[in-house]
Amino acid sequence: MATQKKPNPHRQNTQQHKPTTSPSNGKKKLTAAQRKELERQQRITQALIIVGSIIVAVILIIIFLSIYGDNGSKDLTSNTSADKSGDSTVSTVNDTVYPASEDFEIAPDGEQLKKPSKGEEVAVLETSMGTIKIRLFPKYAPTAVENFKKLIKEGYYNGIIFHRVMNDFMIQGGDPTGTGTGGKCAFEGYETFGDEFGRNLYNFRGAVSMANTGAPGSNSSQFFIVQTKKAQYYTLGDKDGFIKNGGAKWAAEQYEKSGGTAYLDGQFKSVTGSGHTVFGQVYEGLKVVDKIAAVEVNSNNKPLKDVEIKKAYLTKVK
Repeated sequence: MATQKKPNPHRQNTQQHKPTTSPSNGKKKLTAAQRKELERQQRITQALIIVGSIIVAVILIIIFLSIYGDNGSKDLTSNTSADKSGDSTVSTVNDTVYPASEDFEIAPDGEQLKKPSKGEEVAVLETSMGTIKIRLFPKYAPTAVENFKKLIKEGYYNGIIFHRVMNDFMIQGGDPTGTGTGGKCAFEGYETFGDEFGRNLYNFRGAVSMANTGAPGSNSSQFFIVQTKKAQYYTLGDKDGFIKNGGAKWAAEQYEKSGGTAYLDGQFKSVTGSGHTVFGQVYEGLKVVDKIAAVEVNSNNKPLKDVEIKKAYLTKVK
């Protein structure tokens, strides 16, 4: 008994759809079913070409952003609730980044909020709107503190304005051009220096933190002072999200109590896209910070009337 051959579903039955021959030119004439199948295959081919083109375009965009994305012009401190000001510093090149010190300690819980002890060296900013005193953390963020102190000793900050001011967020200075695009690193031969995250220092209200381009190790001379009185979490969600992503419980309680920008803490870079090194804390003069934050600004968040750092200096607590 002969076996029955199983039909191939992807092959046309040539007996059922036998092509005819045109008597005029000798060419085969397609049946209606064959034309329909040909059109279907053409549509599939066109769709595959379009999908392939889209995939290639997406891959090219991803490659481009991975190469150039971090070196573009970005805000030095991000705020998802406010318009961007276009601040940026010099582009970061890996071999021009001064490495962060590996010789540091982890700050004890709550150390950041303590008053400086007698004989401790602090920084003072005499501004056109009042005096701001800053406790520094050389044990916990030695590279950032050394950079700040070197620039102060050079007189670098004298006469510089707060070029970016956002009420209920922060005040930012340290750029001698007053545009947000300038600044320099204190370490000779380097454009920027490395980040110092995870030192149990947080962007609480009154924290003094390094501004950057959003790229790793893009710190120079620009800094900001956190001014907001309410805790801002954004991509972290809330207090619980802060803790879930690695924030200390004591820090979560402090954010709820005094305010601050939790989403700018460095250990959350994978969540927020940007981290900022905390290296100081205002212990006297927060009212002055609030006054500066409340001044009238233009569309780029630059004060209409200059708020100047008349003199920056170091002194020891008596």
